[in-house]
Amino acid sequence: MDQNRTIKQRIDNIANIPTLPLVIEKITRLLQNPATSAEEVGRAITTDQAIASKVLRLVNSAFYGFPGRISTITHAIVILGFSTVKNIVLTASIFDFFKSRDEAHPEFDLEQFWLHSIACGAASQAIAKYAGYAEKEESFIGGLIHDVGKIILCQYLPDELSRVVQQVKKKDSLFYEGEMEVLGLTHQEIGGIVVQRWNLPKNLQEVVKYHHQPSPSREFFAITSIVHCADVLVRALEVGWGGDVRVPMVSEAAWQKLGLSNISLSVLLEEIDNEIRKASTLLQVM
Repeated sequence: MDQNRTIKQRIDNIANIPTLPLVIEKITRLLQNPATSAEEVGRAITTDQAIASKVLRLVNSAFYGFPGRISTITHAIVILGFSTVKNIVLTASIFDFFKSRDEAHPEFDLEQFWLHSIACGAASQAIAKYAGYAEKEESFIGGLIHDVGKIILCQYLPDELSRVVQQVKKKDSLFYEGEMEVLGLTHQEIGGIVVQRWNLPKNLQEVVKYHHQPSPSREFFAITSIVHCADVLVRALEVGWGGDVRVPMVSEAAWQKLGLSNISLSVLLEEIDNEIRKASTLLQVM
């Protein structure tokens, strides 16, 4: 049995990888019904008190611009809308996953990794706005979770991670290149197993699986391109740490798809930097 298959089977067999709360599935189902009220969604969220409290902390943070002014989940839904609150719930759940295990790895800086992930979320949201992509908040989540496979390596396969890190340092390569050389698969495939287990929307699954190789032939090329470009630009800005010190080449097809050649790069980078500054407050809130 080759190493690639062995690692995939080990991930499949890890029983204690956290699952997302049932409230996510329930909220998603409610939001598909146009007759659903804010009160119904609010009641669904408050069935999970831990998530409800995190949602209130988030909506009252500087990131959303209503510091200390929203007192109930229903109030949050009325002000921010169903879609935004759904994505806040998902963000809170994902932060819970990121912080579900406290084991440090001597070669993996978790705090800087979280900063990189949040920065990619913020950059994705900024790029989505410039590209005219309607799902800006879903783009934020795509950027936030794109590297979830690296967390799995860090927290559940630490020996394999050490070998990858050593290879990356030795060859001064990109992290996913080191993964391919050492493991025969990358964090994209590893993360894909997790987000499929979480039953996340297909577009977010595709972001996790293909953010290094966005392809026009795939259904969700637009959002995958957004996260791909965000990852490259955040690395260029040297915000956080994604496991290596290299800046990957940007996909020309993705760049063209988003129309980024038609805008000033300095203006875009300034907007991304502003969004990252706002989003970095989420680390303190969560």
